[in-house]
Amino acid sequence: MNLPEQFSDLEIYLDKWDLPDFNSRYAARLDSSMEELTNFYSVMLARADDIKSYLDAKAFSDYQDTEKRLARLMFAMGVVGPAVDIFRSAVVPDSGASNFEMVLDIELS
Repeated sequence: MNLPEQFSDLEIYLDKWDLPDFNSRYAARLDSSMEELTNFYSVMLARADDIKSYLDAKAFSDYQDTEKRLARLMFAMGVVGPAVDIFRSAVVPDSGASNFEMVLDIELS
């Protein structure tokens, strides 16, 4: 099992979104169509309260691999959200050749 049983329907997103850090998640966002981003975000948003309640019941230090994967999906939702809700684009509009790179990031591995 890759995710806790009650979230097994989200396993279809693991290959693309179970990534170790912000920069990887941002690169996946840039490599996704708006249809993919919107689908992922909508599904995750609908489950967010349940996921949060589930994850908040344990300390990070007690997470098993299944909980870590679930948390990384939530982190990915945080990267995808602005593309869907604000920019309506995987890239930040009118930003020219600029890019964004997280210099310090905490990996949940």
